[in-house]
Amino acid sequence: MGIATLGEFKDLFRRAGVRTVYVKHLATKQDNEKNQVVLASEMNGMVNLFPARMALRAASQSRKKRNSSAGRPIAEASLDFFWMDRTGARFHAARTRLIEYFQYPEVRLSGFLDRCRWAPDAIRRDKQAAFGQRILAMGANSAGEVVGLLLTETEDALVADFPDLTPSGVSGVLGVLSTTIGATTAPRELLISDLRGIVASGWLASVRNKGGKIVPFSGNQGAGYTLEAALGVETNALKAPDIHGYEVKSYRGSKISLMTPTADCGAEGEMGFRDFMEEFGKPSTKGDGSARFVGLFRAGKLNKTHGLVLGVAGYDPETDQFSAAPEDVRVELRHHETGRLVSGWSLEKLANSWNSKHAAAVYVRAEARAASKGDEYRFFQPWLMCEGTDIWRLLRAIAVGRVYYDPAHTIYADGSAKVRPQWRVGTSKFEESLRELYARVEAVS
Repeated sequence: MGIATLGEFKDLFRRAGVRTVYVKHLATKQDNEKNQVVLASEMNGMVNLFPARMALRAASQSRKKRNSSAGRPIAEASLDFFWMDRTGARFHAARTRLIEYFQYPEVRLSGFLDRCRWAPDAIRRDKQAAFGQRILAMGANSAGEVVGLLLTETEDALVADFPDLTPSGVSGVLGVLSTTIGATTAPRELLISDLRGIVASGWLASVRNKGGKIVPFSGNQGAGYTLEAALGVETNALKAPDIHGYEVKSYRGSKISLMTPTADCGAEGEMGFRDFMEEFGKPSTKGDGSARFVGLFRAGKLNKTHGLVLGVAGYDPETDQFSAAPEDVRVELRHHETGRLVSGWSLEKLANSWNSKHAAAVYVRAEARAASKGDEYRFFQPWLMCEGTDIWRLLRAIAVGRVYYDPAHTIYADGSAKVRPQWRVGTSKFEESLRELYARVEAVS
């Protein structure tokens, strides 16, 4: 039985745990398992909409595309994808992935029939003509599963009456629809409305949302936890956006942490953490018996305490070109005399850490005060809404010193350990820095 109403459509995705759905009207003669399904012109933001595991491979030059060149590595993103039928039953398509063909440029959905027990016939090239207009809808749930549903003109009355949707902001061919409200309001507008209410609320007690329960919180992360709780976001360590497709971050003071990927190359990547700290950590100046690996590491500048210099390998800043071989591109922390690679971050490691959470982000300034019952925070307008980033923008920002490494690794006197590989950016010229990291930055109030 086909889908007749938008309510039925939303209910299917709600039952699958999906809050935001992205919709494409498929091309009449393309968009099938042979030609693949074109979803965007670039990978920027796609792994933010659809949680994925990034992989990169060497680019190949097109023999048909005029003026194409090898360029940078090609990005592939593996999805935990499921086809959903009209009853809500789901079928795993384990080899589904997004592939970026930057020389065209296109990002295509591929492999969605491989090893799948059931998939809609209307996505098959030899059968699609019988189904008329087709609409592909996709969305991710909190488990990181991507659910796809295909509507067809011959089977689903809703196709003829499907509403016009606001473009996603990531791709012009993907409309966006919330499953949790009655109207077709874009998730971005929902987030703006929520933030306006939080700013207008003034001072808020420091809390966190722990498993759906609001509890008091005391600590340096209080501003971020309080903002997330006010938005209804549970405290989590998932590498996925917080709400409405956006990573939400508060900031106060002179710097803000962007991400915390651990090194996967060099001594730090090869050693256990305690062995690394035994060789490279230094006694704390506080005299508390702890050992620490701390300091500010900015590209091209010597950290005299450790004798280390940060750099981006496989990148030529004069030509603004990256090596086409992904294994040649990485961020390195090397000893300035011996050249030893102490800590390194592979291109794939950084791409997965950065793209999955930060492709769309909102940054909200906060202020703190002490109160009789604990800390309180308030949040300010305008906040900065940012869209359209990728690993290449991040690497350029590291290479010019905008983004820097500021670790706080510690082995305490009692033997307990804290692993804190922080990548940060300063807030004195914050909007200027964000404009290097993102294609679109808007101050919203």
